[in-house]
Amino acid sequence: MRRPPARFFNGIVSAIIVVFFLAHGTMGGVSALTGFTSPFSLLVWGGVALIGVHVVASIVTSHQQLADRERPPSARKKRHLALKWATGCLLAVAACVHIVAPRVLGAAFAQSPAWNAAIIVLLSVALAVHLCVGSKSLLKDLEIDRRHKTAFRVVVCAFAAFFSLAVLVAALG
Repeated sequence: MRRPPARFFNGIVSAIIVVFFLAHGTMGGVSALTGFTSPFSLLVWGGVALIGVHVVASIVTSHQQLADRERPPSARKKRHLALKWATGCLLAVAACVHIVAPRVLGAAFAQSPAWNAAIIVLLSVALAVHLCVGSKSLLKDLEIDRRHKTAFRVVVCAFAAFFSLAVLVAALG
């Protein structure tokens, strides 16, 4: 069966976002540990724009899946789709707090590394959960053997643990 073009497009965008999050998290983790700040803030906003594209593409692909008359989704697939959206919404809330809190709270937020660490840990965990929930779909959309799902999930969780540990060490040290 041929995959709808919107799914392939969303898979490509999702893969780029995964790389973006890994790079952004790694740079953030390194800067938290070393104090080095990255001059790549414009790239961060490019990543945010890609996330917007992903949301729109996900709306399109979700609608296509739910409206498919030839192969209507089972109750199990509908629950899984709802879980992907729920974890995506949790991720969006965590990302918004990560983006907005320092700008709104300013110096008060900068004075509290514990709050910053908590938000980044929440963001890392939310991203890992969202990627683990959507891993099978992402691999399928990218035509990668789904047997790599477990390895993908392990790598995602390892990066989330690294980001969390780096920010906690920086906040406590």
